Amino acid sequence: MAIYRTIQMSFWTDSKVVDDFTPEDRYFYLYLMTNPHTNLSGCYEISIRQMSNETGYKEEVIKKLIQRMQKEHRVILYDDETKELLLVNWSKFNWTKSEKFRKPLFDEIQKIKKAEYKGFLNDLYNGIDTVSIPYLYGSDTTVTVTDTVTDTVSVIKKKKEDSKTTYGENSLVKLTEAEYDKLITEYGYEDTQAAIQFLDNYIADKGYKSKSNYAAIRRWVINAVREKKGKQQQAATADDWFRQRGFEI
Repeated sequence: MAIYRTIQMSFWTDSKVVDDFTPEDRYFYLYLMTNPHTNLSGCYEISIRQMSNETGYKEEVIKKLIQRMQKEHRVILYDDETKELLLVNWSKFNWTKSEKFRKPLFDEIQKIKKAEYKGFLNDLYNGIDTVSIPYLYGSDTTVTVTDTVTDTVSVIKKKKEDSKTTYGENSLVKLTEAEYDKLITEYGYEDTQAAIQFLDNYIADKGYKSKSNYAAIRRWVINAVREKKGKQQQAATADDWFRQRGFEI
């Protein structure tokens, strides 16, 4: 993780910031872009309480500021369930085309829990010009705000219910937002991620094909993952038994 973040000087002279941002807005937005939880992707986990403790604002004030950043200034998204905060236009000022940068960036994106946020950043990573933003406000969110308010790129399509996002290290598993959420609900986040990675590797290694990755996970992948996990736990238990009795493993 970087120990510093770069903020353009034009932030302080941008007409939208000057005209529309209150002093609290400016302070809070700068905090969101420079706090120690930020990462390469621009989507990071942070709780209301953490923001309160680190800024000195009360939690109720933090909630109101988040609403302003989302609805009035349209520069962030925040999910109360996953506690993930997305700086929507972070990529324009912080991403590079260097392969040394893109590999860890890709890994970070795959760890994002919120399906809409993950899909949005995957689109950006893959160089898709017309991206779907996971809410109905504009997509302008930059350190220099004014230039993007009228940018045609900010006029985006609403995410379709049947559109699919790629998952896994090789980006070979495709699931809709609804399918991903159903897997999380039924099997839990940890097992779902393990099943996705298992299927992703299986497709890459074996050339496996299926009409529905969602159906494959439910039909056999999740069972294969849990069986493997059970064997590993059983083996670990056996090793502990022998170690406790002085045997070398």
